[in-house]
Amino acid sequence: MVHINLSFDLFNNYYYFYERLLVLLFSLVPSILLVIFVLYTDRKSKEPTKNIVICLLSGTLTVALASYLEQLVMPYFSSNVVLTYVWAMIEEICKLSVFFLFIFDNKHYDDIYDGIVYMALIALSFAGLENIMYAFSESTVSNGISLALMRDFTTIPLHVICGIVIGYFASLGNFSKDTNKKYINFTLAVLIPSIIHGTFNLLMTILGNISVDYSNAIVILFTQAIPLILIMIALFIIAIYITKQSVDLNNIYISNGKYDDKHDYLMNHDEYMNSDEKRRRIKMYNKTSRNKIDEDNKEFEDTENSEEAKELTGFINYLNKNDYNNRNINDSDVKDDSIEDENKEIKSKLDELFEEDFSKK
Repeated sequence: MVHINLSFDLFNNYYYFYERLLVLLFSLVPSILLVIFVLYTDRKSKEPTKNIVICLLSGTLTVALASYLEQLVMPYFSSNVVLTYVWAMIEEICKLSVFFLFIFDNKHYDDIYDGIVYMALIALSFAGLENIMYAFSESTVSNGISLALMRDFTTIPLHVICGIVIGYFASLGNFSKDTNKKYINFTLAVLIPSIIHGTFNLLMTILGNISVDYSNAIVILFTQAIPLILIMIALFIIAIYITKQSVDLNNIYISNGKYDDKHDYLMNHDEYMNSDEKRRRIKMYNKTSRNKIDEDNKEFEDTENSEEAKELTGFINYLNKNDYNNRNINDSDVKDDSIEDENKEIKSKLDELFEEDFSKK
């Protein structure tokens, strides 16, 4: 049995309440601001609150699962470099797993940019919780805040950028008409962010192992600050490029335009709406009883407003009126033959309408 130790002690006796609050704020505020920014970029096509909440709560699952798997594989790798990349891949697979479990088959995942939105939120949930854990594992408040601040400007952007890359390639796979392209993009959704993540961790380890005279500002600048700034610039360039690509492709998708030769395997909006993928998602969505009831009610309202339904309703009302009149024809039990004949004709017409409606269904 593998013992999971997350090194997370939020209620350490050495912390006063306001100190815990400070560490918590420094750990979480950047993630919260980025969540707001991500949702703002998608304001014209807002995602359901339920999906957003699932993504924002997914950190508890992804962090626990990644911690378990990382400890599980540790004894099998003697090289720290290889282990760094393996751990990075595990974390990215855990994030992607949440996406496939809870979001991928949702009918509201209906355009290319949605992949970036959902995966960025999942990544921020992971990064925020991981940041809290690392900060509260420090023995002093000052060390906790210092570590949280360092991760605010390095690790949290890294996770978001990896999430953006995953979401981009997942969407390329999702909206692909070519089966081979679909699986190639799903594979890239794991490999590329894992390489980015592993390389970043490796570079951070190298920078951390450099012996530095911290009393010399020039040495710190050239051995720590500048290399770190260059690494972060490279990450942001990747994020900007991928996001721009996704937005451009999404605009073509929505407008039913023509893709370039490199992306001509992608569906446009009309093709997706008529695809088996869309029908499968609608079917899965309708499995829940609440949504099924809503769909049935809408279908009933549409049917009720149809011309056939109006005609049918008219016949029923007319039949009821005649039946009422028949019950009030004096005290005799004999009805007017003409009324009975008319009622028979109406009933025959009703039977025909019901039979026709049944055959259509």
